[in-house]
Amino acid sequence: MALYANSIDIRLTTAGIQLQQYVASCSIGGIPCNITRDFELRFHPYFLNCYRYHKPHSGDDSPWLMPGMDNGLSIIVLTGSGMVDQNKREVYGGDLLPGIYDAGGVTAGDDGVRVMIHPDGVEPIPLAEGFDVPPGFSASLSVRARRNERIGPPHGDCIDHDPISPWGDETKYRQMDCQQHCLQRHIRDKCRCYEESLPIDNDERKRLGLQSCRTIHFPEQCSQHPDDIGPCVDALMTWYEGIKCAKRVREQVRENRDQMTSCQCRAACDEFYYDVSYSLARWPAPGFEGDAVYNDIFHLNRFMDRFGDSETVRRHFNESGDRAKALRDFARINVYVADPEVRLDHSRVCARELLIVAGD
Repeated sequence: MALYANSIDIRLTTAGIQLQQYVASCSIGGIPCNITRDFELRFHPYFLNCYRYHKPHSGDDSPWLMPGMDNGLSIIVLTGSGMVDQNKREVYGGDLLPGIYDAGGVTAGDDGVRVMIHPDGVEPIPLAEGFDVPPGFSASLSVRARRNERIGPPHGDCIDHDPISPWGDETKYRQMDCQQHCLQRHIRDKCRCYEESLPIDNDERKRLGLQSCRTIHFPEQCSQHPDDIGPCVDALMTWYEGIKCAKRVREQVRENRDQMTSCQCRAACDEFYYDVSYSLARWPAPGFEGDAVYNDIFHLNRFMDRFGDSETVRRHFNESGDRAKALRDFARINVYVADPEVRLDHSRVCARELLIVAGD
């Protein structure tokens, strides 16, 4: 994970891994996906480019597919973990995106991808839910639906609306979402900035003139008069204090439950979610089956053509002629239902590796 200065979303989205270079192959029930149509880019400040899979609507009201792995969604993705050194000189004229490494972060130094399975109308929170899939493995996620109906007032304490979210009924209420909004409110009030990893209403952000706690605003003289470093140092310290403040508030809220209780984030009266069973197997197998996977990715799906004439990428995959080495940065994700009444309309796959840019 990296903390970026001057983090302009469009620049970070360009620097993050691109869909056609990320999803090597995709099928649902054995039928190839339409990668361009079926995946939606969703930007995340920590993971950069995340891609949400949308099942194509068939026009009827039938369940998603029959239970079983062979009827589910299967995606092969390039984690890119072995390509960072090779790509270093190709990002923005020779430098990686500016930033600092968050050595104490819970995702610092991780490899692979993060996968979330969520119902329609629910915005997932990658730092709070989901599963990690390491490169060189096949992950199988078996999904079963669950619905909790709780008793509301006067006999119970559940609620059916978000007490602090500005979005009202646009999204389904979840206690976790409310807690994220509550934490953002504490950071906003005490630090006068907002934390990018937490949800915030854009209208409210503009009205209050809030800036990201992780953004540096250098005065123009920093570039026009490099010898006058005083204002530049002041801007850097303001940025540093904002990061420290947000981290301090997080710790205070964790230690003092009264601060979170003040937001009244109680459990939802009617809650629908997915239970997911997760298992891993080494992949691909050596020998004939591994060779078949290599042929599927690099010959049948012509994966190399997606990188144009990039010599860096071609050398990475082909310089040794070792097929096992070429496949070590890939992972396979299988998502399938364990209950015939489940509908899997949405799943999201986030690229763990942040700094992959393939191409010239």
